[in-house]
Amino acid sequence: MMRGYLRLIVMKILLNKKLSGYDLIKQIEEHAGTWKPSFGSIYPLLEKLLRDKLVKVEAKGRRKIYYLTNEGKKQLKIIDKSKNIIIDKMIATCNAFSRITDRREIGFLHEVFNSLKRGQLPFKDINPEINEFRATLYDIYSKGKARKKIKAALRETVKKLKSIK
Repeated sequence: MMRGYLRLIVMKILLNKKLSGYDLIKQIEEHAGTWKPSFGSIYPLLEKLLRDKLVKVEAKGRRKIYYLTNEGKKQLKIIDKSKNIIIDKMIATCNAFSRITDRREIGFLHEVFNSLKRGQLPFKDINPEINEFRATLYDIYSKGKARKKIKAALRETVKKLKSIK
């Protein structure tokens, strides 16, 4: 999930900070929890942002320090505004959907959307596990395999989660 948002994440972090590529990776890891981008994805992205005049770079000894330009700040505002409009529409859709579904599901979705509006990763500390769970469930279910076993595993998982309360 995070890989698709790397450009936005990098621009948000560089909004108020000047960082090297390495420091940027560390900041992203801190922001995202367990995921961090590779050097092979950060440096080509920084080069693209430089070509697009959205960031500038200054040399500090052997290190390159990157920061957002005024044009980059302007683009980030546009992206944030568009993102918030989309999220607000999704929240409105969820509110309509809440009339026919379980309220707990809607609470979960509201938490996800509100985290995104704040520029935070929803459920940051368990996000990798949630993504792995969803992907595995979809993969097994979509192949039509052992649906009774899937239901039994889900019931058992719910029981274990409830015991944590």
